[in-house]
Amino acid sequence: MTDADSPAGNNGDGHLDDDPLLRNPRAIPLPSELPPVEPPSAGLIVQLFLVPAIIVAAVIGVYALFGRMASQEQDWRQLTSDVRSDNPHIRWRGALGLAQLLDADAQRGENSQKLSQNREIATALAGLYQELIQHNAPSEEELKQIEFLSKAMGRMEVADVMIPVLQTGIDPARNHDVRKHSLIGLAMLAGNAKDSPTLKENPELVNQLIAISKEPEPLFRHQAAYDLGLIPTPAALERLEVLLDDPDQMVRLNAAIGLTRNGNLKGEPVFAELVNEAIQWKLDPAQVRTVEEEARYFERMLMITNVLKAISELQPQLTAESKAAYEQKIELLSNSTHDAVLRTQARELLHKFKKQ
Repeated sequence: MTDADSPAGNNGDGHLDDDPLLRNPRAIPLPSELPPVEPPSAGLIVQLFLVPAIIVAAVIGVYALFGRMASQEQDWRQLTSDVRSDNPHIRWRGALGLAQLLDADAQRGENSQKLSQNREIATALAGLYQELIQHNAPSEEELKQIEFLSKAMGRMEVADVMIPVLQTGIDPARNHDVRKHSLIGLAMLAGNAKDSPTLKENPELVNQLIAISKEPEPLFRHQAAYDLGLIPTPAALERLEVLLDDPDQMVRLNAAIGLTRNGNLKGEPVFAELVNEAIQWKLDPAQVRTVEEEARYFERMLMITNVLKAISELQPQLTAESKAAYEQKIELLSNSTHDAVLRTQARELLHKFKKQ
């Protein structure tokens, strides 16, 4: 085959021709227009970044959840063990930690560990309280611990563990402050564990409270009245009706509230009386100057706000005449007070009356 018959690009000896374009690739002409560059679509970004991020976050979240649950489990067990320590500082630190854990657990709602129903925690707190209230003359520090523990116990729902200890605390032979704090703890417990048979079927406790409601000190009488309203046995309700005529206003009020809580309207005149008084008080926080005035202001605010709540509960059962009278009184109360909280509560109740 002659050179003319050789294939193009081959010089006949197997080598490529000396094509200038092959020797210099830069000499190859570029196309006049490049294809358009498009940004990545939203779908592509989601696939590349967002979906993996969500998966990673979910894995971390599950890990953190189980880690926290394990940590909480370890925490309450360790704190319960601390409460049983022979070292008083460790015991108190454990009790403080348990109370904080109970609060935090309650705030988790459906995700809580139900620590308020934990018998091991209840037994530890009750044991420490029982030990502290044995002292006839507790120190100031011990009284602070007793106050704190009584409220921690009140947050529990294990009534059969707590009530015997609190019953010991309200005995007349105990220290005055021990009795006061035990009555407060009992009220809190009765509110949290109101369906417990230990409360509903405990005539000994009811008889103790009835006896306290007859003592000369008004503080104990009004505390006992409040507690009786949370344990609505026939004997308790009968005693509350008697206490509507007590010489102390707070006792009368707590008796009326206890009856109202159980659907009894006999305490309603006590509410009307207190609303009339509150109009004359002209409550104004700016006028509070001394510690004594602050305490009195707090007491009055507590009484009137509780009365407005009780009237709100009673409202569907009131006669048209009583509703009209209350509407007028509450309007006067709203206009007379300079306390923003009280004014708001009064106006909300007025709105409820007018909607009926």
